[in-house]
Amino acid sequence: MKLYSFRRIWSVLLLFSVLSGTYVYAEQSGWQHRSTNIRISRSFKIVSISNPRQLPTVQLTNSDTSDYTSYSKPPLAGFSPLVAITTSDERSYVDFDFEHKLQSNYVGMPLNSSASENYVIGIFDSGSAVDLATDPSAQALGLSGQYLTTSEFPIGGVSGTINAQVSQPIGVFAAGLGAILENGHLDLTQVVGHTNVSVVVTPTISCANEEVITAVVGTPLISFFTTVIRNDTPKRVTIGDQTFIGPDIQILDQFDPSVPVYPRSIPMEIGGLSPVTTANYYPDIFELEDPMFPTLLSMSPASIPFGGNFFAEIGILHGEPSPTNPIQMMRVLVDTGAQSSIMSSNMAARLNLPFEPDFTVDVCGIGGLTEGVPGYYVDYVKINAWGGALEFSRVPIVVLDMESPEGGLLDGILGMNFFWNRNIIFEPSLTGSGFLHVSEPVPFAYADLNFDNNINMEDFAIFASAWLTKPGDIRWNPYCDFYLDNFIDTWDLAAFVEVWLDVL
Repeated sequence: MKLYSFRRIWSVLLLFSVLSGTYVYAEQSGWQHRSTNIRISRSFKIVSISNPRQLPTVQLTNSDTSDYTSYSKPPLAGFSPLVAITTSDERSYVDFDFEHKLQSNYVGMPLNSSASENYVIGIFDSGSAVDLATDPSAQALGLSGQYLTTSEFPIGGVSGTINAQVSQPIGVFAAGLGAILENGHLDLTQVVGHTNVSVVVTPTISCANEEVITAVVGTPLISFFTTVIRNDTPKRVTIGDQTFIGPDIQILDQFDPSVPVYPRSIPMEIGGLSPVTTANYYPDIFELEDPMFPTLLSMSPASIPFGGNFFAEIGILHGEPSPTNPIQMMRVLVDTGAQSSIMSSNMAARLNLPFEPDFTVDVCGIGGLTEGVPGYYVDYVKINAWGGALEFSRVPIVVLDMESPEGGLLDGILGMNFFWNRNIIFEPSLTGSGFLHVSEPVPFAYADLNFDNNINMEDFAIFASAWLTKPGDIRWNPYCDFYLDNFIDTWDLAAFVEVWLDVL
């Protein structure tokens, strides 16, 4: 352990006697409303949580004496996989060539020079069928003026729909936060991408004067690479007055020998379109150089693109299992861009959930604010995997009805809260078996203990309340056990302080 870590530890230990007592009292007395900033899917965020029966960082309750106590209890929000995104003017001018071209390095000329400085921080989003940018990020990427067409493409979800503009064919490139140099420039030798692609450009989508989303790279790009997402080596970068924290992300060739091997593999299959071989845009029949639809997954070059996403199946149960209350199978969209998980109202009915929710959330995004969305702590979730099933208890899930790319409504969305303390590998396949590979729990992920995307005194107070506890103690909080040794002590404090003070 570093010497300066010990100095930091003793400098903050003086606060424990104050914070530990006050936070425990606040947790026991409960709270009625808390603002937050949790991405759920498709350009939507949870902006507040109200009337919880159980907090995301919980003490033991009577329900924890059930048969499910030995299983991991995920938080409401998991990690957000952040990537740096930039653009170029690389496209094909060959007649009837509407197919994208995969690139292992940056090619073309920047739309907004230079590409190493004019990039944005966006989301690696397997739940998005398109690559997308919103203003003002679109302006920073050069997606304006001559690079926009008059074609429009509808996007939306829970609260409504807006018409976004379709861009001219360009190049889109991405890399993990580790590709950002100390001087703030993006190392273009580390990016991968695709060219001759048309993206979706939208006006600013904001709530409470805060952007809901900046940009995403979606399935038209990430379906053709294997991506390693490591929570045990988080990256922190400061650009201007903003600090971004996210897992280390490497977007690699599908046959790269450096891809690690993890002990569990959750099967994924492409949904909405099959078989899929490529991605392309669809031209305006009168102006062939202008895309009418953006680049989406498609069955073959020059075919109509319909898009697609990746799906898995999970087992879910609420209450005691019985012949009249069997475990339900739930087909879920695997969404790396969603920090929280979702189920449909139909699924809630199949689980016999009560009308009275365990908590409610306010969801903001395209179309505005949707208030009072119900959420539940579901007793048991099982995710079958090659190498052994993953099992969870007291799983927070929000009830929302969202359209499925396969038609009708989604059963649900598998968000990253299930993997908040694990590394994962997103290994899609368009023609065979794809997998979401999952590591064992990692010794250290994040110090964002209330999962509001900020590391501050509230997180420190949560940690202080669990100080020197072990499983079974009334103040035990597994999210504070960074070293996974079932005791919260100076080793965990050193890990917390390392991140907390650096971020502040």
